[in-house]
Amino acid sequence: MKLAHKIIVLAFALNTAIFALSPTAVCIVGAGDMMLGTSFPDSSTLSPKPEKLLSRVADHIREADAAFVNLEGCLMDSGGTPKDCWGKTSRCFIFRMPEHYVDYIIDAGFDAISLANNHARDMGYEAYRRSQAVCDEAGLAHAGIFDAPSTIIERNGLLFGFAAFSPHWGTARMYEYEKVTNIISHLEDTCDIVVVMFHGGGEGENYTHTPREKEIYKSSNRGDVYKFSHTAIDAGADVVFGSGPHVTRAVELYKDRLICYSLGNFCTYRKFNLSGPRGYAPLMKVYTSPSGKFHYAHAIPITQKWPGVPFIDENKQAIKALQILTKEDFPEMDSVIVIDDKGFINKR
Repeated sequence: MKLAHKIIVLAFALNTAIFALSPTAVCIVGAGDMMLGTSFPDSSTLSPKPEKLLSRVADHIREADAAFVNLEGCLMDSGGTPKDCWGKTSRCFIFRMPEHYVDYIIDAGFDAISLANNHARDMGYEAYRRSQAVCDEAGLAHAGIFDAPSTIIERNGLLFGFAAFSPHWGTARMYEYEKVTNIISHLEDTCDIVVVMFHGGGEGENYTHTPREKEIYKSSNRGDVYKFSHTAIDAGADVVFGSGPHVTRAVELYKDRLICYSLGNFCTYRKFNLSGPRGYAPLMKVYTSPSGKFHYAHAIPITQKWPGVPFIDENKQAIKALQILTKEDFPEMDSVIVIDDKGFINKR
């Protein structure tokens, strides 16, 4: 290694270490899609030990000042009306988690969940209303439903604003840009740090790349994730976490704020395809100033072992994907950030 390269690497390491020790460092954790098992049509696909599903990665979540995740499905013991799958019962994905699973989400360290996705209403209108009530009763913040798109939580003396969006019915719509701007701007005026999640884009191994245009998937508008993310930061977002494609996508630094275009499948028990790039994802730890300015991030590589339990990935597949996809999809980032082999994302 050349001397100049050694000095650069040492400078990155020193900067990371100094900021991590700073009393003003703020750690924000984002995770992708989480579905802890479904009781529909029966309980045969529920884990015998659901309290253990997140245990191998929980320490990283609990280190955060505030941690956020997308919940695929509803928290509901009974009732509701299953969505119409047009007779395709073998391909009908309905995710209904027992209500007491909210305790496992909280115990793992999450402070808020996004309900803005295509599974929030799997059991009809009653589904997302019951999910909201269950979260409220347990003290877990939530965002993303059309009439409750955002929330505010206080952690360690800081106010975190959280908003979530998707292109799907019943949720705060990510392509209604004026509303997106108004919601986020209000949080920016009120809070110290604003975190935004979206659930958008095509799905599967053919959708690892991030286009800069509207995505159509199976004749459905899945949003323009690039335009949405930039709109969110222009309005005051400090971190943008994406989910929906079920695979890892690139990261981008825009106006000194980090965008993660897809955090993939985080914990998806039994009902998800975990082959290839669907089976690994980054758990993203973003370190900022108390005002939300990006300092660095650390992608913790996660892999899921069947039937869908997250472990730390010794092969670091998600880190390699972040390096490759960011270089290919955002070549301009090569002069802005560097992603090292340990998953640290630093400004150059």
